[in-house]
Amino acid sequence: MLSIVVLVLLGAVQGSDSFSASDAAIGPHKYSLLRWEVDHFLDKWVNKFQEILPWNSEPSREARIAQAEEFFELRAQIRELERESAAGNAARTEELRQRTKDMQTDVEETIESEISAVLVQEGFSSRIGVIFPPVDTVFAASPGALIISPRDRIAQISSTLLKPGLSGEVRNELEDLIFREDDVSALVVSTGGVATYPSVVTASGSLRDALVISAHEWLHHWFFFQPLGQHFWDNADMTTLNETAASIGGEIIGDRAFTAMTGEVVSRESDSADEPADPAAFDFTEVMRETRLTAEELLAEGKIEEAEAYMEERRQLIADNGIFIRKINQAFFAFHGSYATGAGSVSPIGDQLEELRDGTDSLEGFLKIVGRFDRVGDLPEYLGVPSS
Repeated sequence: MLSIVVLVLLGAVQGSDSFSASDAAIGPHKYSLLRWEVDHFLDKWVNKFQEILPWNSEPSREARIAQAEEFFELRAQIRELERESAAGNAARTEELRQRTKDMQTDVEETIESEISAVLVQEGFSSRIGVIFPPVDTVFAASPGALIISPRDRIAQISSTLLKPGLSGEVRNELEDLIFREDDVSALVVSTGGVATYPSVVTASGSLRDALVISAHEWLHHWFFFQPLGQHFWDNADMTTLNETAASIGGEIIGDRAFTAMTGEVVSRESDSADEPADPAAFDFTEVMRETRLTAEELLAEGKIEEAEAYMEERRQLIADNGIFIRKINQAFFAFHGSYATGAGSVSPIGDQLEELRDGTDSLEGFLKIVGRFDRVGDLPEYLGVPSS
């Protein structure tokens, strides 16, 4: 799951000030952050206030966890019914949608409570047990994002939030128009969450997915009050440092909350780590990193069209091996490269953060060390390794 940071908490919004001929086409599809905040910020706090009124009885933690598990089971049933597209499924699908709608606010509160409990255990609370900023999540369709990169190099130069649910046809039309009009590489990507406040978190996956994404977005909220988050937009490496730290920390926090709720232990190690690798097996990560490195070499030589043709050939190779990616271009790697532990990145930041995490006694210690970094060189300097 991928997320986009939107630092609207104190009014910081990333985007381009320039106006291009393609803006008219993009405009109708833009996502309104202001509308999101107006619709959801006060609603969440009104609901929290109502819960503490003396005449409202609080269900047990066990009941709340059972409800959360049921919520995601029902969501899975809805997705299955929608895939089947049978004529008799419409009424059943609508019934399940209404049930999940009735449960949603309570389940959001449960997710927030369970993550907060982990954060308290990890030492993130004040002396009176308060988490700041409070964990605040709303399940909703997560926006898409229009990522723009120059064609002659891989670098994200702007991002624009778009309404969720845009069809593949609309995405292709926008990307092709921007390519023709502005001579840049464009890609509309889906996201799993957005760090508005409250954060937008998709509920299209599992309970564990929702916990991990919610924790990831909370870390962006928390980093906003640390040097790391305040320098998020300084350069691409600082964006990568922020996103990768949030990904590592969010997965650990989310998995601990999942274990606390279900008793299931999630291992961060691969199940096949002790098995010998099959040299004939398709290695997606290796193929993706080779694709990026070769594309960058071609771009550095000024061979833009050759690099774009090569990336399309590699996309088809990956599809032939059972993994569908709609488009691979400069914007694809500019976006996915922000997550240094992912297949689309060749940054050393991922390995360096993992090394720092492994050498730190606690998750709190790891995140508070990273939170103090205000330039990317702080990380290798802390580890005592040469910066690249």
